[in-house]
Amino acid sequence: MNTYSSGAMRTYNALLFSVILSILIGGVFFTAAFPQGQSIHYPLHTFIESLGAFIALLIAVLILMLRIYNRLPVRYVWIVSALVGMGVLDGFHAISQDIQAFIWLHSLAMLFGGLIFAFIWMPNALSQWCHDHHLPIFVFAITFLIGALSLGFPHLVPLMSQESEFTLIASALNLMAGGLFLIAALYFYFEYRQSRIRDNSIFASHCLLFGISGLLFEFSTPWDGVWWYWHILRFAAYSLVLYYFFMLSHAEERQLQALNSELEEQVGRRTQQLRKELKERERIEKELKHLATHDPLTGLYNRNELERRITDDLARADRYVHSLAIFMVDIDHFKAINDHYGHAGGDRVLRSVAFELERSLRKTDYVARFGGEEFLVVLPETSHAMAVELGERLLLQISSHQAQLGDESVTLTISIGVASYPAIAKGWDDLLDAADRAMYQAKHDGRNCLRSAEQLVY
Repeated sequence: MNTYSSGAMRTYNALLFSVILSILIGGVFFTAAFPQGQSIHYPLHTFIESLGAFIALLIAVLILMLRIYNRLPVRYVWIVSALVGMGVLDGFHAISQDIQAFIWLHSLAMLFGGLIFAFIWMPNALSQWCHDHHLPIFVFAITFLIGALSLGFPHLVPLMSQESEFTLIASALNLMAGGLFLIAALYFYFEYRQSRIRDNSIFASHCLLFGISGLLFEFSTPWDGVWWYWHILRFAAYSLVLYYFFMLSHAEERQLQALNSELEEQVGRRTQQLRKELKERERIEKELKHLATHDPLTGLYNRNELERRITDDLARADRYVHSLAIFMVDIDHFKAINDHYGHAGGDRVLRSVAFELERSLRKTDYVARFGGEEFLVVLPETSHAMAVELGERLLLQISSHQAQLGDESVTLTISIGVASYPAIAKGWDDLLDAADRAMYQAKHDGRNCLRSAEQLVY
């Protein structure tokens, strides 16, 4: 499930070996402290066995949770089943007061655990079949039934102790269990040697401690020093695995937190990127919309946008009975400027005139580049007389402005043709034609002047 660097693995295994060695050495001194006597303490025994049973079931649940998310191989079904069986039987053993049922349930817990642990050698196909058929649930049901029957019908329990000595059945069951645990320990040891996966070293140690406790049963009597010592070995074996899975879950939590932080950073970066892309898209859309409605050289409305807006303004004038006027504006002598100063100079003149036109108008007025050097100014809600007055001011404004072309300052003039709706024309085409003819009349009359369409155009 988890692999680690060789340095970290050596450090952990050295620590694990030290713990096991300390337990074994400590057992020698513990046994020596009770060479002949007994230390009968039912509450302490009940506490140790109950806690051990709880830890076994807790480890089984933790492994099942990891198995659900496919974090563990299918052969762990044997480990879960063994822990479930041992946890249930040890729980009944902890609460038993009858000495025969007391030893019987312990011996069965060891035998069930060792036998099922030893099945770890079975091929994965059998492990998968047992996993698919819910072996842990079956083991829980069987062991719970055996435990309940053993407590409910103690007279059915075989003789396990006689004259403060364990019977042959009790010794055989525990010796067999110890051997089976050692067989399982060999499997985990060989797996660890091949894969260097830390789980295998943990369960190898777990099975080794249980195997030793099963073998030591033969050399003990109820409540003597060796008896208490193999109880400590069993409890240490449970605690070792629990501590490992606790540390593993803590490591998983840190890994998830790191992954979550990384994902949050990635989401944040992606969000910023999307915001930038959205702003860029909005900018491009705005630019495209502007290009679709404006002249790229002068920044004024283009002819398409002019015709769209003038249609709305004419409809509004009809609806509210307002007048509307337009100027057709043409730059005087523009061809000569273009020929003398080049197209760059001509473009500068167009931009200069466009700027002056736009800043000289009212907020309700607007101007568009109509084509070439021609501009069209729209004056909504403006009478013919007011339009003429505004046009005269516009002539003065432009003629007082000089365009800088290279090292020269050039005075510009314009010719304006004025037409109004509905006084002069009854529709857009007629209005445009009237303003255009008036502008050409201004050209004919000497330029730098304004002329008005004075008759209806049909």
